[in-house]
Amino acid sequence: MSPPRPTLLLSVDFEDWHQLIRRRVGASNWQQPGPALARETEAVLDLFDRLNARATFFVLGMAARSHPQLVKRIVNRGHEIGCHGDAHLPVHTQTPREFGADLRAARATIEELTGTMPVGYRAPAFSITRAANWAYDVLAQEGFAYDSSQHDSPAIRDRAVPTGRAPHRLQTGLWEFPIAVWRARSARIPVGGASYWQLLPTRLLLRGLDNAGPLAGLYLHPYELDPQPLRAMLPAEATAAQQAHAKLRETQRNGARRRARGALEAIAQRFALIPYGEAHARFGDGA
Repeated sequence: MSPPRPTLLLSVDFEDWHQLIRRRVGASNWQQPGPALARETEAVLDLFDRLNARATFFVLGMAARSHPQLVKRIVNRGHEIGCHGDAHLPVHTQTPREFGADLRAARATIEELTGTMPVGYRAPAFSITRAANWAYDVLAQEGFAYDSSQHDSPAIRDRAVPTGRAPHRLQTGLWEFPIAVWRARSARIPVGGASYWQLLPTRLLLRGLDNAGPLAGLYLHPYELDPQPLRAMLPAEATAAQQAHAKLRETQRNGARRRARGALEAIAQRFALIPYGEAHARFGDGA
């Protein structure tokens, strides 16, 4: 009998890329649901089935309201639903009161669609910074059981650095599940996100994950498994500056899209991939 494979935590930040890129460049049609999320979600679910992987989908409230049928489909395919906030606003730009309201809005939408209240949370763009560490108190007050917002990536300014590589309990009582980072000597090499996978050969990516610590976290977005090239599809009145900004974002995201599927397939051959909620259940209150 072969030894059990090491385990990683798999997640999807469930967002409508078209809504977010249009808002980022200031397009007038940003609130309209994008045309790609349905095919992206189906591609994600089919790949996870083929890899025998289950994941936590950290669902954004405004995406859930635009695509309610997709959230229900995710649940029906056996995946966990977590909370990604409501409006994809950085936590550190909000007050504690505003943050609490954002959480409640998202959870109300998710509960209405799924019949269950999510107990896990991930901040948009890992935006619980050191200056916003009050957010963990708000999460605990709102009834969350675990968080996965700590990512020791040099690309994140003022990041909240995990106290260790392994899951650990915060002073608020929340469990924290850090994103996978390879600490090679004095370097910090992010290996948990699909946007970083395009920068590393598969051999080095797997080596980094081997050294990222127990139950390290992975995350990707639906657009990174889109079978078609990403196009922002701005309105006709979009300015040249808006078009150029959107084109730059398309180029960046399409690079990650071309690499993500193959990288995840290689990861799944070496590691067992489970949802965050399953890992949290292993610990229990006394662990």
